Amino acid sequence: MKRRTFLLGGLLASGTAFAAPKKNGSGLKKSSRSGLRAPSSGPAPIKVPAKLAPELAMSGGVWRPYEITIDVSSNSHDGDATLWIPIPMDTPWQQVTSVKWSGGSNAGIRFDPASQLHAYVVEGGSSTPSVMLTLRVETRTRQFDITKRGTFFHESEEELDRNVRETSYQGTSAALRGLAEDITGRVIEPLPRARALYDWLLDKALAGNCNAFAVAMPPRTTCPNPKGEDVVIAFVNLCRALNIPARAVWGQIIGESRLNAKLGATGNVTQDQRVRAEFHTPGYGWIPVDPGDVLRLQRLDNLSPTDSRLQNLRKKLFGYWEMNWVGYEYGPGFTLPGGPDTGLPGLATPLATIGSPKSGRVSDVTVHYRIDTRPAS
Repeated sequence: MKRRTFLLGGLLASGTAFAAPKKNGSGLKKSSRSGLRAPSSGPAPIKVPAKLAPELAMSGGVWRPYEITIDVSSNSHDGDATLWIPIPMDTPWQQVTSVKWSGGSNAGIRFDPASQLHAYVVEGGSSTPSVMLTLRVETRTRQFDITKRGTFFHESEEELDRNVRETSYQGTSAALRGLAEDITGRVIEPLPRARALYDWLLDKALAGNCNAFAVAMPPRTTCPNPKGEDVVIAFVNLCRALNIPARAVWGQIIGESRLNAKLGATGNVTQDQRVRAEFHTPGYGWIPVDPGDVLRLQRLDNLSPTDSRLQNLRKKLFGYWEMNWVGYEYGPGFTLPGGPDTGLPGLATPLATIGSPKSGRVSDVTVHYRIDTRPAS
């Protein structure tokens, strides 16, 4: 198979450590959004892009390091297969400081600037090879502070425009906008409007009345038991209907929770993917929200909608992300860099496509993988 080149942060490279074609790569250090550093014996120091540094005023606490291991087993497919493994984004709240891998001789990393998805890509012929990817990441708490008006990175108009575009949902655009306007009433400012949408959605979801916001949910979602990510995407769709830029973030739980033990995980986290959201306001930039975990805790503990634990959590998670989690890309909707259209709203686990890397399709064969995390020293 013809060797391809792979792109990360604007630098072309092939093989491991993006220097020479090998089967194993180690010690790779990635600086935020600016390319690659040479391999070395230790992890890279965290460097926040200068334009994003003011947003650190809206985060708190120390950086906490984690190690993520993604182990994919070899698997046969019904055509030439390509394996895609998402890699966490670099933001003021999470940084990848080391990438190591073994397996996959024709492999490297590609980047989609629109969704900010970095993907480790392996071209494997009729079967995907066994691959182990080990990442070191560091995270810090993300906390919205209403007193920090103006201390944020001014987002580009292109990005804001992208995040008010319509995405797939069950209702019509008129029905969606009508619902959003009914919820917010005479409120005009984006921040209180978004808060009204958040509170209304959780009132309905916690009461089991998802029919009330079915027009905002993703296609093929069924009531009465939408998943946490469905509520998150409904929030994004309702914000966009009011011309409030909003986006979902697909990601992975990587550590224990300090808010509630059931909202975290460590060790084998293969099933612990989560979707969160953020919306943009002119005075504060991107503001994080996590309605999915509120709904998740209610179901795990069988709590009444009025239970004080839920009420406290829903207040906390408007403007707050507990960073025992890392995000992979923005959505809904993303593009595999140099790959085919998947029809998926987001990606947080390994995926295989077959056929031409650019015009193929998602493989019908399940990818077998395991994801483990642990605190790092």
